[in-house]
Amino acid sequence: MAPGRRESSLRSGATHTIDPAEGDPVEQVRGLTGGRGVDHAFEVVGLPQLMNQAFDMARSAGSVTLVGMPPAMDTVLSIPAMSAVFSGKRLQGSVMGGSQILRDFPRFIRMAETGQLDLGSMVTRRISLDEVNDGIALLDRAEGVRSVIVPE
Repeated sequence: MAPGRRESSLRSGATHTIDPAEGDPVEQVRGLTGGRGVDHAFEVVGLPQLMNQAFDMARSAGSVTLVGMPPAMDTVLSIPAMSAVFSGKRLQGSVMGGSQILRDFPRFIRMAETGQLDLGSMVTRRISLDEVNDGIALLDRAEGVRSVIVPE
């Protein structure tokens, strides 16, 4: 995760962040949790090696949620079978956070209107339709949190 994204995570309520450039991310998480692992691990990029790291970061009987979209339909995730069986971990996928538009969006709107959900903090750049390619380049470089296309 890019430094700006780590800082944004802390502002949004994360209690800790790690820098994969400072060593094995799984070992860093284990260090923060006294060797136990996290209750809930999320993989949001879509890369099998990061999915495996999320699985390894979760504690026994913890949950692992795969959010990121893999690069291709035939992308394979390999987890050691004995580890999967004996750890008691739950592995689940999530499409759009499992939200249901008709049920959840009115609640999200109320939360934003009452200040319980700070949508503005999630937007780091507003771009015009002409700047879409620049916005995609930002994603590729992992810069910022979210770019939003706004009318000119």
